[in-house]
Amino acid sequence: MAAQPQPGMAGIQGPPSAPQPPASAPLPPAPIGPFIPPTREIRLNAPPVFDGNQKKYDNFLQAVLLYTGLNSYIFNSDGLKIRFTLSFLTDKEAAQWREAWVRRNQTAGTINYPTWAIFETELSGAF
Repeated sequence: MAAQPQPGMAGIQGPPSAPQPPASAPLPPAPIGPFIPPTREIRLNAPPVFDGNQKKYDNFLQAVLLYTGLNSYIFNSDGLKIRFTLSFLTDKEAAQWREAWVRRNQTAGTINYPTWAIFETELSGAF
């Protein structure tokens, strides 16, 4: 049987209950050390060889961007991204464009690489 409050005792509480153990606090996240990039490329499908077919250009450029983006610690300069891209322009009109591009950008046996944005604009304008 539940105890009935006595008249005149409203608002008065009985003895305090036993202290409750503190709720367990969530554990802090494990410390994360500095990012140490792999020393080799992460392998996924390399871009296809591009032959200059305009219908395949968007797919080619997307494959280049995905590959170089995933491996950005290796392709960490515009020159490296451009060299990588040029290495897939090996057939038909694309090979002719690459050869002409290299001749235009070569001085005393050295290729002068522009920014990626400039190169991509030139490549997109051609294909």
